[in-house]
Amino acid sequence: SPSVSGRSSPQNPARLPDLNISDNVGGSKPQQPASKLTTKKQVCIECGFPVASLYTEYGVGHIRLTQCEHCKSFADKYVEHDVVIVFIDMLLHKPQVYRHLLVNKLEFRQRFIERNVAKLGVLLVLFNVYIDWFRLEEGGRLRGQEELLFGKQHSFATQYLAILMLSAVDATALLVGILLASVIHQRSFMQVKRWATISTALIISSFGKVLMILLVIWEYNESYYPWLLDLLLFTSHSTAISVLFDIHVLWASLVVVFSAAIKQLVHFFALNISSIVFF
Repeated sequence: SPSVSGRSSPQNPARLPDLNISDNVGGSKPQQPASKLTTKKQVCIECGFPVASLYTEYGVGHIRLTQCEHCKSFADKYVEHDVVIVFIDMLLHKPQVYRHLLVNKLEFRQRFIERNVAKLGVLLVLFNVYIDWFRLEEGGRLRGQEELLFGKQHSFATQYLAILMLSAVDATALLVGILLASVIHQRSFMQVKRWATISTALIISSFGKVLMILLVIWEYNESYYPWLLDLLLFTSHSTAISVLFDIHVLWASLVVVFSAAIKQLVHFFALNISSIVFF
């Protein structure tokens, strides 16, 4: 059985049952590459090798982190870290934090999107409405059509509804692009069943959209700020897809580029259809 090292309890012991400790603590099992893992396996966040459990609970409020037999590091140090540390490491694009979230959190690997992740996804779509609105108005200013959307004057509700639909279509197109790339790579339509896991990866790695609120607070008018956010989203998506599919980050970047191209194509058609239907 794996050796362990003593650590103090997480700051919120009440959340321990959510990790299904009783299902994960058991005897040692044969090691195999991370790419061969079953859907319920947990892995070392440092090297990707499977572990029998992330930690063992000894009484109320006391745990001991499992040490990986392959690399001798703690299997998942983020068990003890709070959300601030997790967010900082996401900003730093550390693959370890994505293994913690996308592989070791069993509640994120169900048939459907976990409730809190789904709420975050809705919030990100609403954030994206503002950035799309900013870009459309910027395009209008370049054409000499200030305060116009699609070249016409409309009510606030009409404009918001149209752009909200565009943002939802964009998010769906990005997911479809990732699924299509996965089907092509694996040559199996069974990959479509992973839509919830892939959606979770995209939502979690879209944390950069939260920074869009800065555009609202300080009223940035420079057109390159949204493109900087797009670059942040591209790199974070690539890191998440690399961890989720256990592929090199360069291949993951190609997958993200492919899905982004599909998203832009769908966005172009949706934008033109919206101009005809709504306006």
